[in-house]
Amino acid sequence: MRRKIKPLYCSRIVYLRLEGLKISDAFISTILQSCPDIRFLILDKSKGFTNIPIIEIARYCPKLLYLSLNSCICLTNRCITEITRSCSKLRHLELGNCSIGNKAVEEIVRNCNNLKYLSLEGCKGISEEVIKKLNSKIKIKHPDYSDDEFSDSDLPPLIPDPLRVSRSIIFTGGPNRMVLISTLTVTDFISTIRVSLGLTDSERINLLNSLA
Repeated sequence: MRRKIKPLYCSRIVYLRLEGLKISDAFISTILQSCPDIRFLILDKSKGFTNIPIIEIARYCPKLLYLSLNSCICLTNRCITEITRSCSKLRHLELGNCSIGNKAVEEIVRNCNNLKYLSLEGCKGISEEVIKKLNSKIKIKHPDYSDDEFSDSDLPPLIPDPLRVSRSIIFTGGPNRMVLISTLTVTDFISTIRVSLGLTDSERINLLNSLA
């Protein structure tokens, strides 16, 4: 008899966080079926399950307001399609570093009328054109398009070419004393210049000239 009685506390759960865990399809499905009032669900970086229980979120969590699936490797476009069509109250959605594409975002545009926040950070399969279709009132954490648009070689040099080889600077004994050493990168050099706020403009110029 006890096995057939669903614990009262399960039906009252509204917040569930299962982050960074190895869990099975059966485990997630059982929880979803037992907790129909879940409004906040976090599965960030969890693994061990397929997309089946994720799709079941659409069936068992119609009251969902907050869903975070960052770094869930099993997430697919179909998962997002099912969830967005059934969870109409969704306001906060995080899909960072997931293998989803333009189709998923198009479904979000079509179905998530109450969405206030959307994270797509690290999602490489989404184009800027599709992102522009989202409601302008939604706070969006965009994918990083920098790798696709340009590389470091496309940037104009900000310092003389000889510095690109291997030179660096260490500041010792106060802001105006400098010692040149070797074998650090240009990035380190620039960072050191910026940190040393005690240098005057003329000292910075003399330093660059000596390195060039």
